[in-house]
Amino acid sequence: MKIGFHISIAKGFYWTLKEARRLGCEVVQIFMRNPRSWKMKTWSDDDRSAFKELSEAIPVFAHLTYLPNLAKIDEDEKHMNGLIHEAELCKDLSLKAMIVHCGSRKNKQKGIEMVSKAINHVIHQYGIHILMENSAGQGSSIGKNIDELFGIYELVKSKENVSLCLDTAHLFSSGYEIRTPKAWNTIISEIEGRFGQGKIGFFHLNDSKTDLGSRVDRHWHIGKGVIGADAFKIILNDKRFKNVMGVMETPKVDNMDEENMKIMRSLLSPLVPGPSS
Repeated sequence: MKIGFHISIAKGFYWTLKEARRLGCEVVQIFMRNPRSWKMKTWSDDDRSAFKELSEAIPVFAHLTYLPNLAKIDEDEKHMNGLIHEAELCKDLSLKAMIVHCGSRKNKQKGIEMVSKAINHVIHQYGIHILMENSAGQGSSIGKNIDELFGIYELVKSKENVSLCLDTAHLFSSGYEIRTPKAWNTIISEIEGRFGQGKIGFFHLNDSKTDLGSRVDRHWHIGKGVIGADAFKIILNDKRFKNVMGVMETPKVDNMDEENMKIMRSLLSPLVPGPSS
């Protein structure tokens, strides 16, 4: 598996590339704009030129920012407009894939319908590939299990343009045991049985600070959390995902990015068989 980090673009794409190279990233994930603001953004010619250099050096995936709630696009137009704006920002950079949270809503079925409506719109309008991220199960979040994600997927018209982004911390916190080869194979088999093979398109490789089934979303450093390094050895060396990429979204403190990458590299041993071998 190719691995990297979520990296800020606040200092510009040239800095993002420099930081990605410093950390040894084989892939990067970015937000298109300030993740905690509704403020609109535009790209300059310099931005486009710098992004071109970044994307030609390292594969780049966009991640929808935190504020748009796709499950409530019918309640407030800013949620749909926020998604559209970020899809336009992607198109302007010729960025082909965006990861999205599925939002939250107490009426789950209505929320699922709204998420699928939002996804259908941006695929039709912008031709972008959408990766639905599973949630940790907090509050009224949608996507905490395979049934909810599949409920959205069933309503998507261009299914070839939709796949899944599996967040390991979210899987664990929502109640999926992933720490043994048998447990890992069970969930992957369930996903492939519903969605088909090849529908897991990306990973968020995060340890968890909270326990199995806690439904509390707290990412932690690789091998330092409750999931543990042995689980990531299983995941990273699963031959089914040798062509899939994943990023760490671990806390940006001290020099832990370097430490997390070092640990991940140590787990990517060619001598370690994957569960499917």
